[in-house]
Amino acid sequence: MSKLINKILLIMSTILILFVISFSAVFGYLFFQHSQNIESSRLESTALSLADILSKSTGNNPLTNIYNANVLQLVNILEQGEIWLVDKNTLQIVGSRFNPALTYDQLPAQAANDLQSILNGQNIRTQTFNIYTQPHYTTIGVPIYDSEGNVKGALLFHSKMPTLKFSWYDGIALMLFCSIVLFVILILLLKVLLKKYVLPLEVLNQFIEKILHHNYTSHIKTKASDEIAQLAQNLNRLSLYLQNLETTSKAKAQSDNNLIIKTAYKLHTPLKELKHDIQELAQKKSNIPESYLKQMQKNIDKLDMIANNLLDLSQLDNKDFTLQKDLLNLIEILQDSIKAREKVAKEQNIKIDLKISLAKEIILFTGDKNRLKQMFCETLDKALQIYPQKSDLIIKILEDDNNYYIYMQNNNDEISVEHLPEMFPQFYQTAEDDTILNSIELKIAQHLASLHQIKLTTEKQSDKYTVFKFTINK
Repeated sequence: MSKLINKILLIMSTILILFVISFSAVFGYLFFQHSQNIESSRLESTALSLADILSKSTGNNPLTNIYNANVLQLVNILEQGEIWLVDKNTLQIVGSRFNPALTYDQLPAQAANDLQSILNGQNIRTQTFNIYTQPHYTTIGVPIYDSEGNVKGALLFHSKMPTLKFSWYDGIALMLFCSIVLFVILILLLKVLLKKYVLPLEVLNQFIEKILHHNYTSHIKTKASDEIAQLAQNLNRLSLYLQNLETTSKAKAQSDNNLIIKTAYKLHTPLKELKHDIQELAQKKSNIPESYLKQMQKNIDKLDMIANNLLDLSQLDNKDFTLQKDLLNLIEILQDSIKAREKVAKEQNIKIDLKISLAKEIILFTGDKNRLKQMFCETLDKALQIYPQKSDLIIKILEDDNNYYIYMQNNNDEISVEHLPEMFPQFYQTAEDDTILNSIELKIAQHLASLHQIKLTTEKQSDKYTVFKFTINK
């Protein structure tokens, strides 16, 4: 359940981090613009103060004559940027540190227009003078007036504005700190809430696992009334239903098993008597043809075999049934099974051909010898019943890195798919149930294979035919 909590925490953390990053970007941009406006206002206020000082201290004297004595001292005190003075009458520019010989005629057109705007009495903010100062400098230009209130010059205050990097670090530092604190608090609260509502899912999961293992003794107790509580109540009802269903199914299976056993035992007595009567008729040389008597004897043997198979199937379904396991060679058991069915195969003109393609002609296997032989014999019985007469029954033994494979197939026409409902009626629910006696051999073979961890299946070779296939783990 911790995986689910961690997954939800990861999703919520990702969403929160994306929100913080987006919000920080917007906040940083707005803070940068705000910082620019504040710094610009400060510089403009400083420039206006300097211009007012100069207006009062110079009177009608030319500005350029007093620059070194007054303005330079102010610049040294401020220790930032540059201050240029421009005389309106002579257009002489003084104060440039990097271009002390700069003249009005050397200014770009836009810079000259900005300077004229200042000399006409306007306050401006521009960056057209950066080529003569520093890349990040902003110029605040204000007019200087004489004692009569007329513009006699311009003051250009060049100063460094806050950069985006500076504003970003300074502006969002506090916000990031608050975001981190908020993030930690939210994660802790989220984890507490998730544990409160997700942990019940772990209880439900454990309860379902018990149901899957047929343990219906436990029940989920809850006092809540939310959706999870409703789910728990429904699971309790499902557990009770499955318990009743399993009890009923076991009782029915036991009843059916007892009925099969009683029927099989009851069949033995009349079949034994019929056998005895036919033998007496054969000895007395009655008018009944001998071929007819032999056919009757053969049919009675089949009925006797079916009765024995019913008893075997009932015994296999018994929970007390055990196997006498020993280390065996599975190929030898298969060969014995083939020999046991050679007589039946000859009667149907079917030739059994065993082909072994193994590195070593031996398959060591731990199992019950008699039951394994029965498994192969039952499968061979069904194969001989289904395959056409006058054909070959090919048995191939192959292997790969993980498994051994035993195939039983006909050389011309393997088992037709049309006959599959007769062989495996439990997988063909739409088929009529009158073929159950014809498929009892396969049910016994499958049950014995399952008890030995062997997989008995059919495998399609084309759209029309299939083969028997045994898969044995190495």
